[in-house]
Amino acid sequence: MTARMTGRAYFGRRLRKARERQSPKMSRRALAERLCITDSAVAAWECGRNVPDPGTLQQLDRILGTKDDELQDVVECTVSGEKSQEYMGRWAHVESNATTLLWFELRIMPGLLQIEEYSRVILRDEARINARIERQKVLAKEDPPVLVALIDESVLYRNVGGPDVMRAQLQHIEELAQHENIIIHIIRFRSPICAQYTGPFILASYNGQTEIGYMDDAISGGVLENAEEVARLRRAFEIFRGYALNEEESIRLIREVAETWT
Repeated sequence: MTARMTGRAYFGRRLRKARERQSPKMSRRALAERLCITDSAVAAWECGRNVPDPGTLQQLDRILGTKDDELQDVVECTVSGEKSQEYMGRWAHVESNATTLLWFELRIMPGLLQIEEYSRVILRDEARINARIERQKVLAKEDPPVLVALIDESVLYRNVGGPDVMRAQLQHIEELAQHENIIIHIIRFRSPICAQYTGPFILASYNGQTEIGYMDDAISGGVLENAEEVARLRRAFEIFRGYALNEEESIRLIREVAETWT
């Protein structure tokens, strides 16, 4: 399934083409060195996750010799004011058609598993809250996707909305885990794999044939379709899962922590 291209993705494509048409062809690392930044930052731009600040955009146009401030113009015309992917509905469309969702979360409860009171504390916007509640219906449809959620243990202890909300949220997770299509794993505080965390992400697959990723940076989200980037997230997910508690142990821990929220 191909998702509609966003302004950031379009900017990334234009940037990559401008870099590759240099003679000799310029690598990401070479461009990063010219800008005194990391090559991963350039990769994030080209994959449509982020865009440069105005000063860096000017440098890019100068270094790459783009005509009429092409890259600055792309950002101004297609990226500025672009809404977060989750609330535009692009990722929601991907999510609603997936057969499997692999979700890694280390800050808050996965959005599809949040109770309304928990979501309200985080989102603080009625439209965004309603959008999240609408998304959650995917788990209740006739043929729901399999959701495998890897959750860092710290999420169970973070105070979101006070004891009553946290206790209700953890009890909700325990109830959802009784559904055969929802699998919950907790990664303990002391797990050595914590050193490899980068940020939360989701992978959606369609009958095991196509995978699309979603990276969340707390301000906005980025949909990933580049095969190399998606494969990297899939590998990270499988490694993290290997260090997680099994389903029974995870639910036991969730139940124990819920009882401490008094």
